[in-house]
Amino acid sequence: MEVCYKCGRNADFICPDCGSKVCKAHMELRYVGPNRGFKSRYMCPVCWKIKHRVLNEQMIRSKGYKPKLYVFKP
Repeated sequence: MEVCYKCGRNADFICPDCGSKVCKAHMELRYVGPNRGFKSRYMCPVCWKIKHRVLNEQMIRSKGYKPKLYVFKP
């Protein structure tokens, strides 16, 4: 199971750009205020700090995520 990089709880999303694993509590809000009907209200907090916006609809859900397994034979 993937864990959040800040708190260690189960991660909800994995960012495809930076690879950070984040739970919903530590996601960055896209818009603070009343619900305006946006499909995704959260962004990746790591990408947000470098002025790059990756919305949660573009992120990978960590529930069904299986990392690639590389097997090297000598």
